[in-house]
Amino acid sequence: MHTGRAPRVLLIPGLNGDPGMLLRAAPVLFPGWQPLAFNHHRDTAQGGVEGLAERALARLNTESADAAPVYVCGESFGGTVALTMARAAPERIAGLILFSTFGWYPSALARRGAGALAVWSFLGGRVGTSMYHASRFVSIPSQLGLHFSSDVFHGYVHRPRSDIEAYRTKAELSLTFDARPWLATIEASTFVLTGRWDPVVPVSAGRHLARAMPNATLHTLGGGHLVHLVNASRVGKLIAQWAGT
Repeated sequence: MHTGRAPRVLLIPGLNGDPGMLLRAAPVLFPGWQPLAFNHHRDTAQGGVEGLAERALARLNTESADAAPVYVCGESFGGTVALTMARAAPERIAGLILFSTFGWYPSALARRGAGALAVWSFLGGRVGTSMYHASRFVSIPSQLGLHFSSDVFHGYVHRPRSDIEAYRTKAELSLTFDARPWLATIEASTFVLTGRWDPVVPVSAGRHLARAMPNATLHTLGGGHLVHLVNASRVGKLIAQWAGT
């Protein structure tokens, strides 16, 4: 898979849309690669996931006239955008790297997600900054697990506050996204990573992706939803082995 030139990787963050944490981890996750980022922090998802995928592809086009394929890394909800890009423009995709993501939400999780969305929508529009940050602290075990570096901790706690309209729209899209009818048509080599104790996207979602996609490899590590950030060094080695870099 390695061509001798530094691979490019487009980073697509999850629901918050801010790529800051992924960009800071990129030198460890993708050593020697050229990271680009699709910032959809304030994108209200006009056109649905397909619209987001179109804008992510446009990000590649504005970055460089080079039309060589790139790796696309989707984190959580960002993985739905990455999958949709691979379906719409397979010639642009060198490979997919999917962190804690899904081809569809298992039904039980979707019900919990709908309840969490209602709470988040209430909080996002009504609470002050201090209480909002306090909610971040409460979510740390599910996102980071029990063992993490101070850099990851500070990056998570101080990540930009979600744009509530953008977040709400994308959260609703995540509950209805269903790639099962076409996952088998995605031929790109795919690296799938799940956290063993992820309460947001269960490991079963990753197993389904790996089974449904013809060229997917599944890795499961102990950790929560952001297992790729907490274990960036280990994940970076796995990605390098997978990509042949």
